[in-house]
Amino acid sequence: MTSIEIGGGTLVQPGWTNLDSRNGDGDWRREAQDTPWPTGDNTVDSIRASHVMEHIPAGQPRIDVMNEAHRVLKPGGVFEIRVPNALSGTWHAFADPTHVSFWCLASFHYFDGSFAANADYGIRFWSTLELLIQGDNEILWKGTPR
Repeated sequence: MTSIEIGGGTLVQPGWTNLDSRNGDGDWRREAQDTPWPTGDNTVDSIRASHVMEHIPAGQPRIDVMNEAHRVLKPGGVFEIRVPNALSGTWHAFADPTHVSFWCLASFHYFDGSFAANADYGIRFWSTLELLIQGDNEILWKGTPR
């Protein structure tokens, strides 16, 4: 296995393993926060989550997904996340009734250690490779495990 698509539905590209509760195959048919994923440590080259992380509850489920991605990625592997920007001034992040967590640029700083809570949440830290707003409402983040 080289690449995982989280919540790819029916749009997964050839060569990617779909981690999806409705369309995943075998042990990959699960919610992303149902960890551990069915692969070993340091076995994956890349992970993609395009407009799915906002469907994973904030708090421990979000941390679990980020930590599990950290566990399975090979050194130098990349996790790419695209989410609606909750601070964009548009309705996109809030209108969909299945969105259960909201993201802004600063959300990613908790995962790269730029912002620190006054508590230990068990977050495994990432190195941010790219963090930007695309268009008027999409955040793109790419990170690699530290």
